[in-house]
Parts: sequence; structure tokens; C-alpha cells
Amino acid sequence: MRKSTLIIALCLTFVLLGSMCFAESAKPAGKVVLTVKGPIANTNAEEGFEFDLEMLEGLGITEYKVKDPWLGNKTYAGVTIAKILEHVGAPEDIAEVAVVAKDGKEVIINGEDVAKYEIMLATKDGGKAIGSGLGGPVKLVFPYDDHEGLDKQYPKENWNWFVTTIEVKTK
Repeated sequence: MRKSTLIIALCLTFVLLGSMCFAESAKPAGKVVLTVKGPIANTNAEEGFEFDLEMLEGLGITEYKVKDPWLGNKTYAGVTIAKILEHVGAPEDIAEVAVVAKDGKEVIINGEDVAKYEIMLATKDGGKAIGSGLGGPVKLVFPYDDHEGLDKQYPKENWNWFVTTIEVKTK
């Protein structure tokens, strides 16, 4: 009797662990503000991984002061692209990341730069949500003040407003 109880307990443990491992990722409860597409391991939608604002900010907020080339000195807060890619299980051999705005404007960021610099998708400016008139709710921000020459590599035209999609492209 003890042996059969142990076997049943082990089987139930494997079933529970297996269902947890293959459980579907959380789906957004609110309005989708960002979709990550491409060769990613974790998905929660047919197109890839969708985030609402709460899910996105829940990945961990990075904050820095920077001179926004369009709006002057700002304190932006948001999530680094590296954190987002880690969460969705992007592969390590990323060649580039395309950050796409609602109007279709696409900014290409080198895969190595995603890991090297704290390039973020900002959701807050001075502690307040970024409105659509100022590039929100999700805006691409580069840490120009912390990395000399980054503004040459990614000129001000690359500060993409109203970002809706990240497309991961591998080598």
C-alpha cells in the first residue's frame, strides 16, 4: 500500500509540475500597449507576447535623466528593451531589434547595443504617464547623457514615439 501511494504521489507531482511548466503566459487585462514578435520562447497571443501597461512596468522600472533632443531635460522611467527581451525568452543571438511605432516608423537597434546600453521604452516622464501628444504611452528613449557618441549612432530621429511593437531578428 505504501509503494502505490508513493507512486501516485510522484505521478501527481509530475503532472502538476508539467502543467506549470507548460502553462500559458499571463494575458493582458488592460489595453495592449506593446507586442513583441519574432523567435521568442514565451508567448501569450498568436502574434507573440502582448503587454498591457501594468504588465510592462511590472518587469522592473529603470529611470534616468536625459536631454531629450525634442523636449529638453527629462527624467524618463520605463523598461529597458533588454528586460523585455529577457522576459519573452528572446534568443541570445539577436542581430537586431526593430522598434515600430503606431504610424509604421521603424527604428533598428543593433542586438549588441540592446545589451550594452539601457535603451528603454519609457512610460513615464517626471513620474507621470506619457500622453499620446508627447509620444506615449510607450516611447523609445536613448541614454545619451550616459554614453558619449550614442547620439551619433542613434540620432534624434530614432526617438520613436507611440511604440507598439518590437520585432526580434536573429543572425
